[in-house]
Amino acid sequence: MHSISPRPAGPRCMPAAPHGVRAAWRSCALALGAVLLAAACHGEPPAVVPGEPIAAPTEVALGTMDAECEALLTALGLYKQCPNLDDDDRYDIDAWRERAQQDFAAGKKANPEPNAQRAIAAACRKAAASVTAAGERCRAGPRPRD
Repeated sequence: MHSISPRPAGPRCMPAAPHGVRAAWRSCALALGAVLLAAACHGEPPAVVPGEPIAAPTEVALGTMDAECEALLTALGLYKQCPNLDDDDRYDIDAWRERAQQDFAAGKKANPEPNAQRAIAAACRKAAASVTAAGERCRAGPRPRD
């Protein structure tokens, strides 16, 4: 009689996978390897070359504090003459003009230092430009109603 010998102890081998499954795993492993290789070989992008320097805005030639603030009062007076304003708008402009005159008179009494006078002149010029633009928009036609 033949005796049946027991199988040797150890891990069992998995049955062989069909050819299609093995090919799919192989192509997956190759693709993953290619991606990892490309990521490992890829360096940092080159640094961006700085552009031309941007020039500072030109210095505005300001007039005196009195001249620039007087120009604001003139701009308010011209804005008030716009034919497309209603009575409430004209009343508001009169109030702004009166308040500005009071503030300028108080500023003159305080006799600010030159740097402060320059800052006030710059603020008056900016406000005058804004009021002038508002006057141009007003003369272009009536504002839309709600």
